[in-house]
Amino acid sequence: MKASATSLSVLFLLVALAAIQFAHFYPKLPDQIAVHFSAGGEADSWDSKGSFVVIYAAIEAFLVLMALGSAFAIERIPASLVNIPNRDFWFTGEQREGTLTYLATQLVWFEAASLAFLIAVAQMIFTTNLREGPPTLPLDFPVVLAIFIGGIAWMSLRLYLRFRRLPD
Repeated sequence: MKASATSLSVLFLLVALAAIQFAHFYPKLPDQIAVHFSAGGEADSWDSKGSFVVIYAAIEAFLVLMALGSAFAIERIPASLVNIPNRDFWFTGEQREGTLTYLATQLVWFEAASLAFLIAVAQMIFTTNLREGPPTLPLDFPVVLAIFIGGIAWMSLRLYLRFRRLPD
């Protein structure tokens, strides 16, 4: 596997955090929970807690499998299928190994960021459904969403800038 140990460790720590989150909140949730909210923050779609947890866990598992699959597959993918600036240079000679490691690591970081976002959203859904009164989406959801989008944009920019210039 080409991804860095740090990126993989963070990914697995997030998986453990999600499992702890499930184990903690699942028994406390009511049978029917609000799972979708309008732009105004009011609950507008409900589901059983079991169905929500299964779907949510499946999405998380898919993200983890995508991260691990990408990290394993990156060295087997033909360079022609990778869209980075100056691809021909970065996939030849002594640059190839470093390029593959960097790309695999970045793919795992993208998936880890997505998993962290899902954990934060699930936390909001869990705590919203455990509060007294009608469930409404917390006001910090737009902040969490903005941080996620900003983080993905920043990682994308770093990826582009890394391969944009050729070494002297």
